[in-house]
Amino acid sequence: MIAPRLRRPLRVALAFATLAMSQPLAAADFQLDNVRMEFGLFTLSAPKLEVKGSPLEREAFRSLLDIKSGETALARIDRLSAAEIRAPELVVEVAQGKQKQVTTYRDVRFSDIRDGQIARGESAGGTLAGQSPDGGKLTGTLLAMRFEGFDIRQTARVLVDRVAAGQTEPVRPLLRRAEQDGYSIDMGPAGKMSFGRATSRDLAAGVGPEPLGDLLTRAMALSEQTASGGAAKDDPVRREAEKRMGIALLGFYDRVEIGSGEIRDMVMTVVEPEAAKPGAKPGGKPAANPGPVDIKIARIAYGEDAPAKSGFVLEGLQFAGGGAKGLVDAISYSGFSYGPVIKALREDLAKSASADAAIDWRRYIPTIGTIRMTGLSVDAPPMAPGGQPVRIGLGVFEVKAGEQLNGIPTSLALTLDKLVAPITEGAGNPAARDLIAMGIRSLDLNARIDLAWEAARSELAIRQIALGGEGLARLNLSGTLGNVTKDLFSSDVALAQVAALGATARGLTAKLENFGLVEKLIANEARKAGRKPDEMRQQFAMIASLGLASILGPSDAAKALTAAVSRFVAQPGTLTLDARARSAGGIGFADVITLTDPTEILAKIDLKAEAR
Repeated sequence: MIAPRLRRPLRVALAFATLAMSQPLAAADFQLDNVRMEFGLFTLSAPKLEVKGSPLEREAFRSLLDIKSGETALARIDRLSAAEIRAPELVVEVAQGKQKQVTTYRDVRFSDIRDGQIARGESAGGTLAGQSPDGGKLTGTLLAMRFEGFDIRQTARVLVDRVAAGQTEPVRPLLRRAEQDGYSIDMGPAGKMSFGRATSRDLAAGVGPEPLGDLLTRAMALSEQTASGGAAKDDPVRREAEKRMGIALLGFYDRVEIGSGEIRDMVMTVVEPEAAKPGAKPGGKPAANPGPVDIKIARIAYGEDAPAKSGFVLEGLQFAGGGAKGLVDAISYSGFSYGPVIKALREDLAKSASADAAIDWRRYIPTIGTIRMTGLSVDAPPMAPGGQPVRIGLGVFEVKAGEQLNGIPTSLALTLDKLVAPITEGAGNPAARDLIAMGIRSLDLNARIDLAWEAARSELAIRQIALGGEGLARLNLSGTLGNVTKDLFSSDVALAQVAALGATARGLTAKLENFGLVEKLIANEARKAGRKPDEMRQQFAMIASLGLASILGPSDAAKALTAAVSRFVAQPGTLTLDARARSAGGIGFADVITLTDPTEILAKIDLKAEAR
């Protein structure tokens, strides 16, 4: 009976032994002074590092931070382990040629560092010092920031590692989440900017055929050589170096995923440098200073944080400067991609110089997707002394492109809503004078275009082409073009032209709605002629009846069209025309071109005309 009694203590002892073996033999706490690490363009330094819970002793841990230790960066990162690392001050220096930017972070803490990753990190804030774009002093203040899931091993691999020739690696996460409470930058004479809370998620990158660190160093050297005028633009060696650099930089496009995020409460004051102002001459009197431009943006978001759960959006844009001010509710895009452009650039850069003439520029059209702008309003000073302020507005502008074939969208929808613009009278602009005489001092326009190519039927459907003005008139067109083949989208221009000439018109419907424009036109012409509007209306109706009859001839279609137009002029309301080709194949452009008398087209169509 003794053995059973020992089973429980034995199990407890084994459990403690197993737990002890799973833990580091020793978890050291220590301090490192005057730490400094250099990574090409970047240098990190800390007067003091406090390390807690590391399986390494002080000197072994210090050797991990020494790039001259003889051990690779990846090997040192793999051995880096600690429960926590604190730094009262962490300094990051970025050297770009003759310029240097120094960022100092306060109260930095990294937690749970193991397996090449930092689970969490934070900083209470910091400062920024460097050089502004115009060569002046740049300073900034950083507010508190935090991050989670930082893969330092993958980040280092992107910077220092490369894949073997002909091989590729998948994109891997670098940073799961980061957020910052805000920061502000003073650019001296160039202006100021500040940002509110910013967040980002799911940043990822892959290792390429050339380490990113080497690529950035090489790009900086080439940029400095170009800026110093070291070689002529047509120098073959320089051109070849620029092409290789271009191919390498473009190749990085496919190896980065920016994930999602947003920036709030962006405020900028931008001052144009004197040397860049129109009219400024070297050594001469500078052009008049138009003053600073103030810009505010309520929110910038991308990826999952954008309204379409992809793409990009800019919301609440306000700007003011030079006596003008404006507002845009939102600018956004989704489905947009520079992928085809990047691909075309890489292919064409890889070609020999003799092949430059064969470039097909349609390959440089990006994937358009949907582009949308809403709520634009601009108030500007008068264009002429003593004139009225200029006010421009736009309710909605949207372009939505479907699948693209050789860069050309196979469907396209364009919307323009509430475009408001003033009518400005000027010399040599009689149309503006007439509009103002009719009491029209601003235009409120709307437009809609909706086209779609149906491959199975070789048809181009004109779903809608509409143009209208508030309180004036609206014109709607719809129809169908037949025999529209895939060749219309060919990159061979000659083949595309032949395909366009082979298209046929099968039907067209037009509707003109009057909302007051015809009455205003008649009243204006009556005023010019010194007659009454009713008299002028009757004259126009007679001209329409007799004139069209003499031009179009005695056919039934001509009579129907003449009668409908005459009624519309006499009592402006809605004029509808519906024309259908009598031939099942439609009317070809070649058929129209060969007509000796334009009225012969009436014999080839069935026409219905109605005025209400």
